[in-house]
Amino acid sequence: MNPIPFILILLAVVSLFYVVIPFFASTSKRRMENLVRKLNSAGAASQLTFCSQEILHNKAIGIDGIHRKIMILEKKKEGYYSSIIALDEVHDCQLVTKSDSINSNNLKKLGAANHAATLELQFEFNNHTQPASIIFSNGIFNSKREFEFLKAKAEYWCVMFSKMLHPQMEARA
Repeated sequence: MNPIPFILILLAVVSLFYVVIPFFASTSKRRMENLVRKLNSAGAASQLTFCSQEILHNKAIGIDGIHRKIMILEKKKEGYYSSIIALDEVHDCQLVTKSDSINSNNLKKLGAANHAATLELQFEFNNHTQPASIIFSNGIFNSKREFEFLKAKAEYWCVMFSKMLHPQMEARA
């Protein structure tokens, strides 16, 4: 048997693989760039200037420190949805971790840790309306290492937002 056709086929497969890999890597990068571009245009439409941005899986967070506002832009199947949290109206920011009750056999099949947890920043408003939240991780789709990384990010932002809040004062007569 002649090895030349086998070597040519192997070379063609390797070169095709080499050409296709950058395409998939660049689509992920383009998706994130598009998300940031949409966040900046939505922020400009709301007259916000972002001093910091955070990109999560399917959402981008823009922080305007001067106007004390947070814009969250989330990509869903239908399109992009944005919401704004004004820190002047918030009296408490806390990190909330909710454990889900999922069978451990299902988690092993999914490749997750021994527990699934939702990690979110929750904002309590002064007028006691429904609290707003920014979900950093839903636990099931993230590995344990990625969950710890997102937890560190969420803790950092919780501390930063808590420092930006005005302490609630009580008037005594």
